[in-house]
Amino acid sequence: MKTAAYPDLAKRVVLITGSSKALGAETARRFAAEGTKVVVNGRDQRGIENVVASIRAEGGECIGVAADVTSAAELATLQSKIRDRFGEVDVLAAFAGGLGSPVPVRDLTEESWRNTLNADLTSKFLTVKTFAPPMKEKRAGNIVLMSSASGRLVSQGSAAYGAAQAGTLMLMRHLAQELGPFGIRVNAIAPSIVRNEKIDKFMSPEMQAKAVESRPLRRIGEPTDVAQATLFLASEASAWITGETLDVNGGKVML
Repeated sequence: MKTAAYPDLAKRVVLITGSSKALGAETARRFAAEGTKVVVNGRDQRGIENVVASIRAEGGECIGVAADVTSAAELATLQSKIRDRFGEVDVLAAFAGGLGSPVPVRDLTEESWRNTLNADLTSKFLTVKTFAPPMKEKRAGNIVLMSSASGRLVSQGSAAYGAAQAGTLMLMRHLAQELGPFGIRVNAIAPSIVRNEKIDKFMSPEMQAKAVESRPLRRIGEPTDVAQATLFLASEASAWITGETLDVNGGKVML
């Protein structure tokens, strides 16, 4: 797959939450390839170490910091460790989340509802609340929130997951409105089915073929598709774009 280059991202400090695997990991590697200083984050220490090692093997500059982004205290510690090594964050990609298992509303427990909203929506609120203030002080910054096609249309994911993703998109719009006067752009990406270990494990070839046929571009997404969309929104190539949702789904969602 051909990829675009964004030289203006070089030397910026980029934090990607939820980047110990899958889409976040690929996004971290793509940012590193542009010469950024990358912070890999997640809760899986081994996964973090693997991503960091792969980036450093290619000559990239990065650190890995484990933290639970549903905890304000752990986010504060994460911020302190980043400051000690790189300084303030210039680009925040809030990717952590993903509790999208299909569960009918009648079977959705209160605990599951709260856990899903906490992981997929509250985590983003707390992450932005932690890292946006320094951006406001220097009157520059860029924030990209990970949402989903489930926040755009009713999907097979649970109602809790859909509500969290739709909430993420409204949070993004509020942030864009509030932070724009401080030179901070805020956007979201909303992928659909993107190939990862869960897709290959839980979707049969027949199910994958059906998903392909439902998309005008006739293929399942790849992690690079999401990474490239994120880099575009983080770069000066999108300098006049804020408050927008970039649907990365092969045409499945058209709004």
